[in-house]
Amino acid sequence: MSGRASERHEPDDRSYFDADAWARAGLSTADALPWFERRFQPAEAKRWLQAGISDPLDASRWKIAGIGPDTVREWLYVKIDAREAAAWLELGFTVAQARRHKAAGRTPVQAYGQHHRADATGPAPRGHLLPGTPRHRVDPRHFMEAVRRRDPQVANTYMQRQWFDDEAIAWALHGIEASEAMAWKELGLTPVEAERQQSNGMNAMQTVKAWWKAGIPFDEVADWIGAGLTPAEAAAQRANGVTAERAAVLRSLRSDR
Repeated sequence: MSGRASERHEPDDRSYFDADAWARAGLSTADALPWFERRFQPAEAKRWLQAGISDPLDASRWKIAGIGPDTVREWLYVKIDAREAAAWLELGFTVAQARRHKAAGRTPVQAYGQHHRADATGPAPRGHLLPGTPRHRVDPRHFMEAVRRRDPQVANTYMQRQWFDDEAIAWALHGIEASEAMAWKELGLTPVEAERQQSNGMNAMQTVKAWWKAGIPFDEVADWIGAGLTPAEAAAQRANGVTAERAAVLRSLRSDR
């Protein structure tokens, strides 16, 4: 059966369904069939599930929008769904640009019009970069020479985004994949601080949730993390009157070590 599993099949043709292959991906037959019926392979479905997409219909919509499981969390993080993301991407916006325009109350079309009006007095936007890609880029050969020995798989995530500058090198050298780097940056962490979080088994989304549950305001999280405190410890310090400014000082001292 495994030889036929990769062949195209009709959605209702279950003769191609390989229960063992799906079980190896961690899905029961009942959970796997909806993915199978939308023509996902086990490994691909697993990646979508790991990215937080549990509905194969939603995964299909993200695929149509041109967004894969490695980058979908960036859009979910800023509360943009697949349909809206498709519009932003079609008009050439990155996820960071989309977030800023949406926060200002602009639709993709309105934001596009503003960019074109700005063209008369400034440089034109840089083409269709992948979601979250910073504007400044350099020669990819310099990037690869710097990071490929650290972790080729991590380096490849930056190549996919065409993000090659010194900042990308810093994140990659700390073992942070490009999509995670963008999320950590949004949270305000440095590569060193993000690496510490990852070494504790926490990705950016898990970190945000943990601190949110502890009642710590988003704009304070980076300083408390940088000061070396856990969410519970930071909450206790705040309850005792310790301010985020004090945490920022501790963070600065720690970074000097």
